[in-house]
Order: sequence, then C-alpha cells, then structure tokens
Amino acid sequence: MKTTTIIITTFCLAALPLWNAAAQTTPKKVEKPINYALFEPDPLIGDWQGDGGVVAQVYKTKDGQYQANLLTAFDTESNLIAVLQGTTSADGINFTGSGWNGAIKGSQFTGVNGDKNFGLSHVNRVSPTLGEKPPPGAVVLFDGSNLDAWAKKAGKDWLTEDGPAKWKLVDGAVEIVPGSDCIITHQKFGDCHLHVEFRTICTPTKSAVFLETRYEVNINESYGRLDGTTSGGLDNTSKDVAPAVRPSLPPLAWQTFDIDFTAPRFDTSGKKSSDANITVLLNGVKLCEHKDLDAPFGAAGRLGEAATGPLMLQDHTTPAQFRNIWLVEK
Repeated sequence: MKTTTIIITTFCLAALPLWNAAAQTTPKKVEKPINYALFEPDPLIGDWQGDGGVVAQVYKTKDGQYQANLLTAFDTESNLIAVLQGTTSADGINFTGSGWNGAIKGSQFTGVNGDKNFGLSHVNRVSPTLGEKPPPGAVVLFDGSNLDAWAKKAGKDWLTEDGPAKWKLVDGAVEIVPGSDCIITHQKFGDCHLHVEFRTICTPTKSAVFLETRYEVNINESYGRLDGTTSGGLDNTSKDVAPAVRPSLPPLAWQTFDIDFTAPRFDTSGKKSSDANITVLLNGVKLCEHKDLDAPFGAAGRLGEAATGPLMLQDHTTPAQFRNIWLVEK
C-alpha cells in the first residue's frame, strides 16, 4: 500500500497582556500529520465462496498480515465460525486458527478441520442497486460530469456556502481532497429517498453522508473487521449499538447506500412533535428500518433540528470517492 502524509497547518493566538494596547497577536504554527495508506489491487483480498458450507472474507490487518474470517454465510447476524491468521509462503498464503488449517494457492482457498473441509473460489459480489438510474422526477445531485449542485461549506458553519466545492473529478466520480472541507448541496431537502454510491480507497477511511447536514450515516473502511464502526452506522444521532450485520464490500469496490429519511415534525409553535426517522440499506442489506433518531449530538448538535437542510458529504481528512448521487423527494 502507498502511504501518504498530509500536513495540516493551523494557527493559534498567543495570550497577550491586556495592559499593552499596542501589543500584536503572533500566530504560532502547529503541524499535525495525518497518515493514510492508499489501497492497491490485491487478488487475494475479498469474498470467497464454494463448497463445504462456509464462505470467507480475506483481508489485511493494520500490520499488513492476511487474515480470513470463516462465516456461515455473507451478510447475516452471528455468522462467524473462526478467524484464521495468515502467513506468506513461497507458493501462497497458509492459514491457521481454531483448529482449522487452510491455504490459498493459485485461485483456490482450501481448508480442513477434522472431518470438515472447504474449497472456495474468489467471487466479486455486487450491490443489487449499483448503477441504479434515477427515476423520473428525481433530483440528480452528481452524475459524474460536474459539481454544479454543490458548494464548499463554510468551516464550522455547516449551513453556509463558502464558494465552489474543491473536491476533484476522477473518472466519473468525485474524490475528497483532504483538508478542503465538506461539500453541501445548494438545495435543501426534507423527506426523501437517497441513493449514493461510494468506495473506500485508503485505510483508515472516515467520511459520511449527512441528511440535512445533521443526521450522519457514516463511511469507514471496515471490510473484515469484527469490531469498531462499520459503514452505515448512525454515529451522531443514535446511542444504540452498531448494526448487527456488517455488509461492507472489500476496499476499492463500489458500494451503495439507499436511505429513506423522514424529517422531524414541528407544531405551529415550533416545538418538535415527532422525531426524524431513517431506513438504511448498505449494499442492499437492511441495517435499520424506520428507526427514530435522537436529536443530533456532537458537532452537528449546535445546528438544532429543522424540517429541511442541505445534503452534506464529509471531508474527514482522508480521501474517498462518490458517484451516482440522486434523491426522490417525498
């Protein structure tokens, strides 16, 4: 993996004596490195399927070692059989763990544990809504050609535009330029069905889709991980546990969010009469359905709640790519 370091320069104001009216503040330079590693294609990483009543996810750990999760099936709850540790050999990768011995040699992943065995081949699973075209009447927010529907947000003022979006167009997608700030739509939306396609291109990855710039559906590089935050979590609006299913696809694969959002309701006095709620599908797998959302907390909490707001895509200092973004207002 290629490692990239971005240096973000910030300034702080030195405290000065109040009695010195002529004193001038002096900026102090502080450097904060942010490291991420860009993914390179790897034919071993990804989903494996075949005979033996198991499937597997092969991935690399933070220290660059191969691991494999043996599962009863993809995209189901409580599906873990074993985690196998990989070691590189002259002709492939050997795996051991929980009584299993396995190996990837050539295009086959085989394994044995007593009288149980499996033989798997690499498969490329695809979201059922990947490439879905916007229906008649949809608002197309990004079709790969330009960022006319978007603007840079104004720093901590998430509802204010600050000039054109500074992300870059790459082969029909838009890629985050780390440190260039989040982007928000010119239009404001309330109740809607939203379709977004994204892919993770580095580790770690941190980004998100924000409905009304307030309600976060996060994006993380979480393929193969059995802990931590998975893509599709509701980080800033729900204190509940993370989704029980972890349907993230491998890095560099295009993935989909299909989100049904209902905005909060307010009575004539402006008091909230019902919470926002959301249904989130990640790669066609339902993570939550008609889930009532808490009022946003964290950075978005200062915005309060409203009936409408811009859509926001988050720059959280690591790159990721987006394409085919559209929504249908309800």
